[in-house]
Amino acid sequence: MMLRPTGIAGLDEILGGFPKPSTILIAGTAGVGKTMFVLESLSNVAEQESTLYIPITTGGRSFKQSPRFPLMHESITVHPIERLSVERDPLSVLIDIGNVVATSEADRIAIDPVTPLGSAFSEQERHRFIGTIDSMTHEWGAITLFTGELTGSEIHTSIISHSVDGILYLSYEDHKRYISRNLRIFKTLSTTNNHISSKIYTFDISKDGIQVFPNLETKITHTDISIRVPTGIQRLDAMMEGGIPETYSTLVAGRSGTGKTIFGLEFIHESLKNGKPSAIVSFNESPDQLIAEAMRFGWDLRRYAQDGILKFIYTTDQIHPDEHLWRIREMVESIGARSVMFDGISDIETVFYGSVQMKAYIQSLIRYFKHARVTSVFTTETERTSSSRITDAGASFLMDGIIALENIRKGSEMRKTMLILKMRGTDHSRAIQEYTITEHGIEILGDEN
Repeated sequence: MMLRPTGIAGLDEILGGFPKPSTILIAGTAGVGKTMFVLESLSNVAEQESTLYIPITTGGRSFKQSPRFPLMHESITVHPIERLSVERDPLSVLIDIGNVVATSEADRIAIDPVTPLGSAFSEQERHRFIGTIDSMTHEWGAITLFTGELTGSEIHTSIISHSVDGILYLSYEDHKRYISRNLRIFKTLSTTNNHISSKIYTFDISKDGIQVFPNLETKITHTDISIRVPTGIQRLDAMMEGGIPETYSTLVAGRSGTGKTIFGLEFIHESLKNGKPSAIVSFNESPDQLIAEAMRFGWDLRRYAQDGILKFIYTTDQIHPDEHLWRIREMVESIGARSVMFDGISDIETVFYGSVQMKAYIQSLIRYFKHARVTSVFTTETERTSSSRITDAGASFLMDGIIALENIRKGSEMRKTMLILKMRGTDHSRAIQEYTITEHGIEILGDEN
């Protein structure tokens, strides 16, 4: 048994591929994307494999004339079968299918849907009929994809479920403002992860096709805290024994106007200046706005973006957390990013849909950053920056470091103060330091000693 690409973006990372030979059932209710799934699987391997698509149709129109599937590869052999024929003479239809498969010598076959086959038989007769189909698919030696219109509960009782090697169940929920789509793996022959059947994966359907979003790689990696990443704020780096330890995630928390975004931009500019590709994730401010903000301090981020070593993810539309994590991963890996600024943890819930588990999302992201050897700065807005208030901010306990920024009234003036609340494994300063924002960035005031 060998594994072949599934033809579905992201799915190979979960399954490792489709075993050949094998029979896979793509199940779900109407409109969830079963037909698109099998057609994409066939189309994406059509230049390497011989492919055959057998749609059970009504109306007699050639399937290739359908405008619903413009991405269907032209080399796919299509053999439509009228649903009326399936209901009237299923045995003849089965012989017809066997003949066309033998003629095509296809490596990958899709029957869409398989559930009408033998549906008119009694339960006992249908068991025998499905057994015949099972025997035929074994003789083909191909990857055979069935679609079936089934609910989640019907999966466990359907006759066809017991004869296939794998079951992928697609589902969706319409929330009016957005549609959430999920993929559940009920049964599989060979996987890269023995526990995937207990997980639900998010997928998306767009004009470019189907994208499944695997979990981020979160293997624990060794952190050498002797390697430091400078923030660009020299006095602050000295207060942390040379900078932020490599692969650490640091939370910069404070009220509006304390300079959190400026802190992050200075960190990113310093990394870029030192030759480290970097990335910025934002929700409220667009890349152009952030570039303009950085230019106020003489940091020409546009040049680095044009050189391809600075990337942005700017999200304003509703998006599922799994998709957002995947976009970050793609961005990091596309340039080999070593530093990331995540501007606005407190803005996440305004754009994420579905069941948003903030701590789980941040934890996955931080673990991935460590795995990818990325040093990251997160910003979040809080009303007060006392240690107890930041602890309540949601994901602060997941962070390796916390730096609190505060505006305080001193006489008739407002002053800015900075405090390192936490930096694991570092003998950092515990002093509250006053700072100002100059034309060159953040500057800590007072005696250096």
